[in-house]
Amino acid sequence: MDLVENWESLEKIADALAYLKGTGSYRLRNVPKGVELRVRIGKYGYVNIFKDAEDPELIKILAFCQAKEFYKLQGSISDDIFFA
Repeated sequence: MDLVENWESLEKIADALAYLKGTGSYRLRNVPKGVELRVRIGKYGYVNIFKDAEDPELIKILAFCQAKEFYKLQGSISDDIFFA
């Protein structure tokens, strides 16, 4: 996974890959410093921690993800323990 430095970079990648609608994913989770957002499109990713869920930048990014029909992930678990 290659991480981009800022959201605008990942947004440009998503727009360039518009024909792959619905292939992105994102995940929100509460962390001690606020709300962590992770967004993935292909081999590129973006990670940021926002102070709270009402942050205007976070709201903008989530609206983008929903408009592009990205999948919202609950979390992740390794394959070997999924059915354990």
